Amino acid sequence: MKSFAARLLPAISASLLALSFATSAQAAVTTIDLGAANGYSAFIFGNVGSSTATGFHDVEGRLAVGGDAWLSGFSVGQKSKAGGSAPSIVTGGSLNIETGAIYNGSGLGKAVYGVSDANAKVSTNQWFEQGTFSKGNASTLDFSAAKQQLTTLSNEVSKLKQTGTVVFENSGYTLRGDINADVNIFNIDSGSLQNLTLDLSSIKSTAHIIINDSATTINLSGGYSSFSGFADRTLFNFVNATSTSLTTYAWGSILAPNSDFSGTGHLEGTLVANSVSAKNAWGSQVEIGATGFTAANISAVPEPGTYAMLLAGLCVLFLRRRKPASTMLQAA
Repeated sequence: MKSFAARLLPAISASLLALSFATSAQAAVTTIDLGAANGYSAFIFGNVGSSTATGFHDVEGRLAVGGDAWLSGFSVGQKSKAGGSAPSIVTGGSLNIETGAIYNGSGLGKAVYGVSDANAKVSTNQWFEQGTFSKGNASTLDFSAAKQQLTTLSNEVSKLKQTGTVVFENSGYTLRGDINADVNIFNIDSGSLQNLTLDLSSIKSTAHIIINDSATTINLSGGYSSFSGFADRTLFNFVNATSTSLTTYAWGSILAPNSDFSGTGHLEGTLVANSVSAKNAWGSQVEIGATGFTAANISAVPEPGTYAMLLAGLCVLFLRRRKPASTMLQAA
């Protein structure tokens, strides 16, 4: 007869395997990292602006545009920390400048254009120092690979289990977290992210804030001042959004890989979007700050049902162990 230990080990192994699968299924993403977009204030896969309207007012850090860019009355890179020879502007297509300034921190910056389009050109209506513009190629920046990586990241982050509580009050949403959590995850399905408030008493000062909004059209408006201490640790993930607008001063980064973006406010964080539309011709457009997103590590927390599965397996083993003894008593 097999010993109890011999019969117990296979069941424990099976239960632990189930635990492992359940844990890995929940934690498909273990690190939230913007990858290729790190080091940029705005990372856009398609076009920025149009032939009649500028895409940005100011981009305080670096700017990456996978398609064509139209800019006027702008400055880029005045707070860039890249330094050295890193370009302040990289475009996959043509770069069109009416008026503006390109910096690299405190000095003059450079722009690389046409990394995805051999026929791309630079056009400008003002004088720039010789050597400001240079032609690039895919080795400069691979926008296609970046889009695939960041789209996958957005999908995985959207599946993370909520750890906090979202309450609608005071004409907006209040987010209450877990004071012991390093990463607080909040899930919302609303096109209007107005007057978003963090309950600071429920979130430790070093924590990350991840806000998943599954709506297709999203507007950020109203008050966001409670996020000011979390600018580099807040990520708004808009996995389904095709249109996103900003009409306020908000702290945190936006990951919206399938969305067109527009606005007249200020975002103190990194913007990742599919395109940027200008709504007011050459007038005031959105301003993007130089604060980037600090990567967050996600700890896998198994569902309660996983532990129940493990316990059930052990119970079956105990019942099976008792059955032979009962049979022997009946035979006697």
